[in-house]
Amino acid sequence: MLNNIDSKKIVAGGILLLLLLTGGYFLFKSNGIPEVEDQRYKQIELYMQLLKTDPTNPEYLTKIGTLYKDAGDFDEAIDYFKKALKLNPRDYYALNELGHAYALKGDYDNAIKTFQYAKSVKPRYPRAYNKLGNVYDKQLEHTKALKEYKQAQKIDPADPDSYWNIAQHQMRKGDMKGAISTMEKGVKANPREAENFYNLGNLYHQIKKYDQAIDNFDKAIALDPSKSKFYRGKGESLLRQEKTDEALNAFKKAFSINEADAGAAERIGDIYAKDKDYENAAKYYRAALQYNSRDKELKRKYADALSKLKKDRAVAVIDSGKGGTDTSADRTDVSDTSSGDNLDNQGIPDQSSDISDTSKKPLQKGNNVKESAIKWRELGDKLREERKFDDAVKAYRKAVDVDKNDDYSHHWLGRIYQHNKMYDDAKKSFHDSLLANPKNAESHYRLGLIYYMEKKYDPAIKSFTQAIYNQPNFPKAYYSRGLSYMAVKDNTSAIKDNKKAIEQDPKMDRAYFNLGNIYLEAKNYPTALQYFTKDLELRPDNPDTNFKLAETYHEMKSYNNAQQFYNKTLTLDPQYYQAVFNSGLILNAKKEYNEAIALFNRSAEIKPNDYASYYQIGKAYEALDNDDSAIQNYSKAISINPSYTMAYINLGELYAKNKLFDKAIEQYRNATSNNPRSFEAHFNLANAYRESKMYEDAIEEYKTCLSIQPTDSKSHFFLGLAYRDKGNYQEAVKSLEKSVQLNKNLYEAHEEMGMIYYRQLKDNQKAIFHFEKLLTMQPNHPKADQIQNIINLMKGKQ
Repeated sequence: MLNNIDSKKIVAGGILLLLLLTGGYFLFKSNGIPEVEDQRYKQIELYMQLLKTDPTNPEYLTKIGTLYKDAGDFDEAIDYFKKALKLNPRDYYALNELGHAYALKGDYDNAIKTFQYAKSVKPRYPRAYNKLGNVYDKQLEHTKALKEYKQAQKIDPADPDSYWNIAQHQMRKGDMKGAISTMEKGVKANPREAENFYNLGNLYHQIKKYDQAIDNFDKAIALDPSKSKFYRGKGESLLRQEKTDEALNAFKKAFSINEADAGAAERIGDIYAKDKDYENAAKYYRAALQYNSRDKELKRKYADALSKLKKDRAVAVIDSGKGGTDTSADRTDVSDTSSGDNLDNQGIPDQSSDISDTSKKPLQKGNNVKESAIKWRELGDKLREERKFDDAVKAYRKAVDVDKNDDYSHHWLGRIYQHNKMYDDAKKSFHDSLLANPKNAESHYRLGLIYYMEKKYDPAIKSFTQAIYNQPNFPKAYYSRGLSYMAVKDNTSAIKDNKKAIEQDPKMDRAYFNLGNIYLEAKNYPTALQYFTKDLELRPDNPDTNFKLAETYHEMKSYNNAQQFYNKTLTLDPQYYQAVFNSGLILNAKKEYNEAIALFNRSAEIKPNDYASYYQIGKAYEALDNDDSAIQNYSKAISINPSYTMAYINLGELYAKNKLFDKAIEQYRNATSNNPRSFEAHFNLANAYRESKMYEDAIEEYKTCLSIQPTDSKSHFFLGLAYRDKGNYQEAVKSLEKSVQLNKNLYEAHEEMGMIYYRQLKDNQKAIFHFEKLLTMQPNHPKADQIQNIINLMKGKQ
């Protein structure tokens, strides 16, 4: 089933995608300004192609709409959001995006209607309330806006947007203290939410209290270092304090996290322009225009920087005559004699590339040395080419004994030791080579490879940097330094070095692969596809490249495309575990459970003691209502990995489903022991305690749930039931009241409160209120007649 795909079609499709992604769209060209491609339109074209493979995928339609909205094409955006909503009229995200597009277009009536409908779809979600409030603010209907913001805050007391919107209202009235107090309440309500600190930082920035602003931006960064806007906010405050270097670093950090952060790129350009570094200014203005192509002021800045750059270059040519001195003759040519470094599956340069290959020009002989030393090293070369490495070592040793400045012989001693995995000896020989000739770029490079292999990344980076300094056209050194930067999570530098490696050697396939990996991890899927597809063009039969394309499509939920590339991976390598496993995940997602089970069994065969495969087999059997087989496989997963929390939870749910509450409790306890902050584990344990009539234990567990998720209406509801079953009716109605405050659609809570007030607390007025509320919400309730009779009876007694 997995191998029935035409590999030529895959490769052709991949190349088509690459051409698509590199084609670009050009939005302006005036007064000699170079064309700037808007990356959002490139992404739109990609999703258009994906849409052809899955025309009824509302996520693709919504994504296209969002990209059009961000690019300012509101009519196109609205059209695609409507298409998505035609497939799923209650898609909350698409509704909010549609409302936002209407608002940006200035069509406030339709925006209001859309947000009102979104509120009815998910009344317990704050986003639509905040968005509706924003529209009312645009119409200067501030009272209506404030009502929406407060409702959002009431629904979710931890929602950062509602606090920010209310604070902005207070700022407009000149109530700075009130605004700060509001934002501080937001921080107190959810101290782990980075957005609250970011908003408080913005507030302090508005009132020019830059130290406090920076302090809060730093707190936001500490909680979530992945958001570019947090660094950008810090940069803005530092800039106001005239701490330009620190501000530049903050903006660059923001841009390194998110290349689509046009605001950060523009600010970097502003700083460089002020310093008259027009080359860098133009570079960053161009980067900003790629995601903000309609900004006329930004276009003006870009044109101005280019104009001044041309003038500077004209002056430089006049001043320099013929253009400077070529110092290339001063460099020692230490080109590799091998046909190139092999690469293992991790992208790590192979330490043992063929050191006897003389297919390329040999290394220059390095320093001038004594004639007798030259004779020994020539003998060493001959023996090395004959693969008589032990004898070659003896000859090179003789050469360096005669003349310690023979960097060439030191270098080849290091290469042979490296080939034989004698890394300490290799490092010593490369060091000796560099003592004799500090410009020996190849020795710096080889030393860096050993440091990388030893996971000593800082000295590896220094060695590769020295190699590049002494031999600027050195793509392997750029590539290897890029790997080292990846290892220390400096992805900005890694991207730069891998791109430089490609610039110097466009066929360096692994550099494309690594760039794809970086962008995949950053969830920048279109750019990841671009680089993986280029790698595929160079290595169509490489299983890792095909797998990465599959994985990227999988993350995008483009399952058909993902499965095609997983199939190609398995055609190339039938034992590729992760491709088999991920194919099973796709089949599970498609509800093709029997086929999924077959694949997970296969992945378990490939990787013995693979608990994840047994867990997925258990899920598939559970979906097929084969509880015995599901229990068997969950138990197998746990026996392999006793810390597997989700397996305990799923196993417990199966036992609970079959009324085996003692066994369920045991599994849930194991889950909470493994992960004390697992809401799901505590919630299920509480339910099992309640079903077992262990009410005190149930109450404690529901309280634990609420310490993890304070606004969870179901936890309040079931806590109320536990209090009811224990006979504590006052506490029961308190919890049930709280549940309906959080979720007005929870009609079951009204039914329970009606019964408690009627039977136990003897409060007919409140009982009538809740019963009537229940019947209003559920007029076709199966007990509607019985409840109406109770209402009539109580009213007759009043």
